[in-house]
Amino acid sequence: MAGIIDIPIVGPSYHLKDWAIDCQRTLNLYPQVVESGKAPQVSALLPTEGLFKRYEFSGPIRGLYALSDRVLVVAGSKLHVIKNSITSEIGGIDGTDLVTFADNSLQVMISAESSYKYAIEDGTLSKLSIDDNTGFFGASSVTFLDSRFIWTVPNSGRIQWSKLLSTDTTALSYSTAESKSDDLVRVVASNGQLWLIGTNTTEIWNSTESLDRPYVRQSGAYIPVGCAAKNSISVFGSSLIWLAQTEHGENQIMMTQGYQMQRISNHAIETEISNYPKTNDAYAFSYQQNGHGFYLISFPSAKKTWVFDATTNMWHERSFYKPANATHEHHRAQTHCFFNNEHLVGDRENGKVYSLSPKYETDDGSLIMRERTTPCLNPQATRIVFDEVQLICQVGQDRDVNPLVMFDWSDDGGRTWSNDRQESIGGIGEYEKRVIFRRLGQSFNRVFRVRMTDAARLVLLGAKARVR
Repeated sequence: MAGIIDIPIVGPSYHLKDWAIDCQRTLNLYPQVVESGKAPQVSALLPTEGLFKRYEFSGPIRGLYALSDRVLVVAGSKLHVIKNSITSEIGGIDGTDLVTFADNSLQVMISAESSYKYAIEDGTLSKLSIDDNTGFFGASSVTFLDSRFIWTVPNSGRIQWSKLLSTDTTALSYSTAESKSDDLVRVVASNGQLWLIGTNTTEIWNSTESLDRPYVRQSGAYIPVGCAAKNSISVFGSSLIWLAQTEHGENQIMMTQGYQMQRISNHAIETEISNYPKTNDAYAFSYQQNGHGFYLISFPSAKKTWVFDATTNMWHERSFYKPANATHEHHRAQTHCFFNNEHLVGDRENGKVYSLSPKYETDDGSLIMRERTTPCLNPQATRIVFDEVQLICQVGQDRDVNPLVMFDWSDDGGRTWSNDRQESIGGIGEYEKRVIFRRLGQSFNRVFRVRMTDAARLVLLGAKARVR
């Protein structure tokens, strides 16, 4: 008998090597729960943000840091300042890796291959020397808490701190992580405490009123989880997220909950990450947009980007699409800051600083491939004849474009695909357009796929199939 079935067009990315378990994919789209409770649909897929070039420098953007009236940019081997939309070069920054920043309202301390002090008032840059006279041991990451800079000493389990409201220090201003002998990866200030994150363990330290030892470990605040990629650590609201490892294994993405760690990755992501050529080169940042809190982590060796949405607790994928050879790379954004109500992100390769916003529908002029692959529709392997499928999506445009969606299917779990069919989702004013595909054959294990590359807003609300 003929009937109508719902196709699960809205959902996260969750595809496994064992495709029979699940093969769904959400690329450059993300799930949105409809909170009103009165809409015909309870969820939708919305398009991810595009990129628009705001500034351009020379070399990859290794760091962005927002002050109240300016943005510091480390591009290639130079420090630049953006102030009143005018850029100026300040000085040289050693190294090629990403940098960390912290400020005390008077100076900004910059940790790279070497360490630097940027004076906010006069805009000068000076290098912090490692020698016995200054007592400075070097810094591999830096943070700020209770009027002092605190940094990790490279290749050690030690932290060192500055004098009050200064970058100056002494050779006695240090402590060592106490629980294990693993090296520290990062020190991060979160919720008024210091998190000392090592390769296999984490400790939480509190401030004291002592001038000799201003920070001490909190009793019992020990977590047997460390970090596999120092640049994957990101402050996420009142929590921290990073790519974790322990004495027993690695490649889970975890988020702090108080003094505990919560696994937020899933088996599909963990299996995929474990097959990447390397993972210690991963980098991440977090941002909030339209009520969603996103954690974006990229793996450059594998050319993959995964994004966790704390609002829905779902993962989706993002990519930079290269239409010349129809391939995907990891997202262009490598660093992030929020300044003047704008999300600024730095390119991983070409020195551009972009505005990241949903009002842009390309990546700086490059097409964005948006894709949703459904899970298998009939996992119990009964034969279904598909007479037609109707996509329920936002139709009609508010400008003179007529975007097309591509629709195809697979009967072997996404290994091979049919020829795609194309259908308009409506030009300007076509608000009653219906998007229907007919005569779709029969299958025991059908998977459908919807894709779009046109510069238009793709909003997927659902899909229904007429079957028999």
